[in-house]
Amino acid sequence: MKKNIVKADGNVEPYDEDKINLSLVKAGAPPDLAKEAIKAINKKIKNNMSTTQIYDKTLDQLKKLKPEVALKYSLKRAIMDMGPEGFVFEKYIAKILREYGFTTEVGQIINGYCVEHEVDVVAKKEGLVHLIECKYHNSPGIKSDVKTALYVNSRFIDIEKARIKNGKSSSEHTNAMLVTNTKCTSDAIQYACCAGLKIMAWHYPEVKNLEYFIEAKKLYPVSILPTITGKQKEKLFDSNIILVKELENFEIETLVKLLSINYRKAEKILNEVKILL
Repeated sequence: MKKNIVKADGNVEPYDEDKINLSLVKAGAPPDLAKEAIKAINKKIKNNMSTTQIYDKTLDQLKKLKPEVALKYSLKRAIMDMGPEGFVFEKYIAKILREYGFTTEVGQIINGYCVEHEVDVVAKKEGLVHLIECKYHNSPGIKSDVKTALYVNSRFIDIEKARIKNGKSSSEHTNAMLVTNTKCTSDAIQYACCAGLKIMAWHYPEVKNLEYFIEAKKLYPVSILPTITGKQKEKLFDSNIILVKELENFEIETLVKLLSINYRKAEKILNEVKILL
């Protein structure tokens, strides 16, 4: 008997173990381990189970079989756990881009032809300037729609019009980019392709998407570490420590002092860092 699942946006579709297999392989699971995990997961799947419930069961199974794969598998949720607001996500995107050779600034006020605009991230590299609008969502199922794409592009048009007026358009090539930790609607993608608006989202574009840029250099957020509590995560963010790799060379004593924790917990956190990196 075929089973259905309920997606985060409320849509119902047939359960497809191949999708889980693909996500496990992307997280670094060897094919035989992925096959073993899916075999166990299939026994627990019930009709009309939510994708969140399936995710939890898959994660529990991975923790038993291969903890390091379980850590990477939780990447999407870890980004959603970065906070209720989007400011940390903006700094996260800026740090990711720096790892790829960009110079970045966060929260810049730029004059447009009609009004001023606060641009979440300005990223520059080799004469190319990206004006980036970050759309952060802390729950699954929320997509950036065509209204968001229109908004981002209209702001860019106003900024570019001011640059042309001031004679700056020839010195640098500037483009607009929408970056989101979830997905975009098909209308948003269609409009962006037509208007020349760049999008970097979860699984979009097909290559060199947000997940790719994180995984390629292991730029995981500290919220992916299961031992860290919400308050400790906030302390790290307040100290501008967002990437797991920023903890790689921490001494235990330094982490104990920063997070007000005991040596045993600090050692456990740093061990999780080693497993991921």
